[in-house]
Amino acid sequence: MSAPAYTVRVAGDERPVSLPADQPVLAGLLAAGVDYPHGCRAGRCGRCKSALLEGEVDMLPHSRFALTPAEREAGRILVCSARARSDLRIEWQGPIPEPTP
Repeated sequence: MSAPAYTVRVAGDERPVSLPADQPVLAGLLAAGVDYPHGCRAGRCGRCKSALLEGEVDMLPHSRFALTPAEREAGRILVCSARARSDLRIEWQGPIPEPTP
């Protein structure tokens, strides 16, 4: 039996991306061609820190430096270490990237 699939939408883009429940959200977004900011892909750097606007996730092990308990309580997640438990809507919480000249 395969894992259930959920839909994830990124605020500002809103394209629905189908995501297996057994796959981290970041892996599903990248596989679908979504250019989502990230770094280590292992829950250590915090580059993919995002607001969970809608839905529920299970968090895989991650560094407390990348995502503090207070940030988690405030609705933040590390997209690389989050697995969907329902349909999701997320928004990246990093700095606005500088335009490339």
